[in-house]
Amino acid sequence: MNNRAYVGRSKEIKVSELTHGVDIDFALPNDLSFFLPYLPYYVRETLEIGGQAYVSQSPSGTALGIFIYDDLEKTGTIFARSREVFDHFYRLKPFDSLFAELKTEHDCETYDIYNIDIEKLAFAHSFKHEISVARESQLHEIEQFMVLTHPGINRKWVGVALKDGEKCFIAKFEDEIAGVGWLSIVDGIGRLHSLFVRPRFRRIGIGEDILYARLFWLKAMRTRSAFSEISRENPSSSKIAVKGGMNVLGQVFQYYGKDIRRKTGMLRW
Repeated sequence: MNNRAYVGRSKEIKVSELTHGVDIDFALPNDLSFFLPYLPYYVRETLEIGGQAYVSQSPSGTALGIFIYDDLEKTGTIFARSREVFDHFYRLKPFDSLFAELKTEHDCETYDIYNIDIEKLAFAHSFKHEISVARESQLHEIEQFMVLTHPGINRKWVGVALKDGEKCFIAKFEDEIAGVGWLSIVDGIGRLHSLFVRPRFRRIGIGEDILYARLFWLKAMRTRSAFSEISRENPSSSKIAVKGGMNVLGQVFQYYGKDIRRKTGMLRW
């Protein structure tokens, strides 16, 4: 770790830059974040795509917050409950959008965190479309889809995600990708993220089929539970999640940089 000192309003907080994922050898309090089991994974993936990661620590060495940031996208995520730590990371880098679990007076959009108990869930779903899991040979095709549907995305992420074991579920129409949804598993907990269906293919059940395909896969992998973050400005995805048996457990907020038009972004981490 590269250490950097930061003097807060009331006490000194040590801020260190993480150079690779194995540097996470400090204590992580259970109440630090809803995403606690995923934090080492998020840090490692961020560094692998060329981003930066920082940790703030108390004098005793306990983590008070983690900040991951992608300079290419100008996006980041703050994992912290302390307003003091949030403010430091909020000012640390220029950003177009920034996600955090702490709600402040800054302009933000609310994402609900949906959760589901996979072990207790009995599935009943009739698929309308064929859903497949992406193969390594489809990397370039998936990259093109993600770049076109998520302008400004760091395209390195697609290859890194697949290499790290994430699964991309695909729906196609006449050899064209109509929609995708990503899935990861850490410590028996699944995360469903980055669901996107092209506008001309919406309202025909593709999003719902991609959700259930991922839930079936998690069930087969004996995953305990799964979660997904969905913007309140995306009611169609929220409706699909509720229909699939998911319930809201919490919130995460997307903040906007100066002069950035308010819009729903991609919560990749």
